[in-house]
Amino acid sequence: MSGPYGKRLWTVVSVLAVLAAAVVAWRLLRTPVPYSLHATPAVNVSVRAAQSEYPDVPELADDVELLVKAYVQRLAAGDTTDLARLGAPWYTGQDRAAQKLVTAYRAHTGGQVDAIVEEPVVPYLAAVELRFGDGRRQTLRLSRDHDDVWWLQLGDGDPVAP
Repeated sequence: MSGPYGKRLWTVVSVLAVLAAAVVAWRLLRTPVPYSLHATPAVNVSVRAAQSEYPDVPELADDVELLVKAYVQRLAAGDTTDLARLGAPWYTGQDRAAQKLVTAYRAHTGGQVDAIVEEPVVPYLAAVELRFGDGRRQTLRLSRDHDDVWWLQLGDGDPVAP
């Protein structure tokens, strides 16, 4: 095609290609969450949704799985500094709270840990029951920020005010 119609079509196609490339690059380059699993220690954690009539609960379990596994891993390692970093940034006292959790639960992380994600009351808060292999249980409270990142409610703060 030639003429003004061909130039307009070429311009539109070029702009769309550049936009598509920019979107793909942005999604590939941005870090979806500011935490990850470390190479060691290896932990055996299964995360599943609690029985629910709502289809959102399995999706929520998928969303919080990395955070829950990172929590158990930091707990098993006794790494209070990295454990505190999993706490919601708008909370205070994460270091002290992390130390208390390591003292209370580290010894229970040696075997299988089952994490059951409860049905949420509101979309930006979640509760996860951890069932350690030795029978001990712990409930984690989680908050989601405006960037859809899940955090531990660790320390003192408002769970809904990131």
